Amino acid sequence: MSGEEIVAALAGWVERIGALGAAAAPRMRPGLAPEQIEEIATRHGFTLSEEIAAIWAWHDGEQGRGDWGDPRLEGRGLTPRGGFFDLDTTLHRGLAGWHATCGDDDELADPDVSDEVKAGIWRREWVILEIGQLPLVLVTSEDGTTDTFRYDPQSGTAWVAHSTLPERIAWWHRYLDLGAWQVMPDGTWGGENDRLPRVDRTAPVDEQIRMTEVT
Repeated sequence: MSGEEIVAALAGWVERIGALGAAAAPRMRPGLAPEQIEEIATRHGFTLSEEIAAIWAWHDGEQGRGDWGDPRLEGRGLTPRGGFFDLDTTLHRGLAGWHATCGDDDELADPDVSDEVKAGIWRREWVILEIGQLPLVLVTSEDGTTDTFRYDPQSGTAWVAHSTLPERIAWWHRYLDLGAWQVMPDGTWGGENDRLPRVDRTAPVDEQIRMTEVT
């Protein structure tokens, strides 16, 4: 995986939903220069991988994104699940919001704390691509690639689907194809939840996890 592949997948998604009239598509902010990305990341204590930095070099979030919960932007994100914010807000929200609420660096470092408990603890270095009720998290894996998953403090990282960003965006296209996600005439998101793929509870555990919170 590379930054170019991630950006190509995102750009293809924006092109498709833009053609359908999605309100988010024309509101994409210009991307940041490398030195701007480095300055913002350093200020918040982050070191971003090439793949993750490439996202905000592509676009620095959606114009108009401010505080989460602005009713004027309800249902107007890149997907129905949340909003794509500028890098400064994203990193601040990860630390002051999710890490402050669901993080515990002492427990993560404690060898007596079980892996099951640690799976639900927010890591300081996690970056949010999409801020929402279940944020879409970007994590740099040991091999340098970018893992993505939806964070739910109740299920942690163990019982949610993990995938590359292009793999996840392929699911988004599938939801459009199925009619589970739809762009409404006013540019907001609609759809029919009963068209979302269902998790087969008789399938092997690994397969069930792969289908859980793939959105």
